[in-house]
Amino acid sequence: MRQADGIRVLLIQDNPEYANLLSKRLKQEPGFSPKIQSTQDLKSGLEILNQHQTDVVLLELSLRDSSGLDTFEKIQIQSPMTPVIILTHLDDELIALRAMRQGAQDYLLKGEVEGKMLARIIRYAIERHHMTSRLLNLSIRDDLTGLYNRRGFFILTEQQLKLSMRTRKGLLLFLADLDGLKQINDVHGHMEGDRAIKAAADILCKTFRTSDIVTRIGGDEIAVAAVEAQPSCQPQIVMRLREAIETHNESSRAAYGISLSMGSAYFNPDEPVSVESLLNAADQALYAQKRAQQKA
Repeated sequence: MRQADGIRVLLIQDNPEYANLLSKRLKQEPGFSPKIQSTQDLKSGLEILNQHQTDVVLLELSLRDSSGLDTFEKIQIQSPMTPVIILTHLDDELIALRAMRQGAQDYLLKGEVEGKMLARIIRYAIERHHMTSRLLNLSIRDDLTGLYNRRGFFILTEQQLKLSMRTRKGLLLFLADLDGLKQINDVHGHMEGDRAIKAAADILCKTFRTSDIVTRIGGDEIAVAAVEAQPSCQPQIVMRLREAIETHNESSRAAYGISLSMGSAYFNPDEPVSVESLLNAADQALYAQKRAQQKA
């Protein structure tokens, strides 16, 4: 966890006087000098989360441009790895508890602005969130490649589809298949087959952006959710993939070359579908490409 004097706090609530009071109380707390950014609406808060590192969000649910549980859900979709503490009034306590059931770390009644208690809540919220994130990371990672696994794919891609619908920006889902894995296993052994899968994973990670979600969904299949990507991006991505494969094969000492087949499907936020449907569409495109290669 970051040192207490370097914790980056984002305060999203619509009362400037309360924001000043909260900031003052926190900064007066001995040994606790956080860096506080404050905004009065959700849109600005989301922009700050997108542009700046944030350790914890203090969030009021009723804002000028959003209200209720929807406010928390939008923050969670935008920045799922950032802990959130709900600021609430006594009559909204039930909604705050519902937000906690959906992943908020804690809640604080707005009348309770005692600095020591708030500093403690922030510290504990960050530490609890880090512990939970570490456990979740273990459960959604593939042991062989270090990529997200099938469970991670569905969790993270579902979040991205929700974000896509909110921002009205599409998403391209690619499904890649390692060609000839059975032959590699039969001729060179399963350990070499594992090396081939890891090489394919490395090639795809180099092809796509760090913001894209690269996952091994099973066997020799790797799915990539390319966020904020349009169908027009596909030729450029395919070209990058070919170059990455060529570079790998030229430098590899393996007795075989890496070859990948790939299909894709587009998520249109104006015509939303489920993650399963999107994956099935990409799988059909992959199958069509493989058949075309066999005929050629």
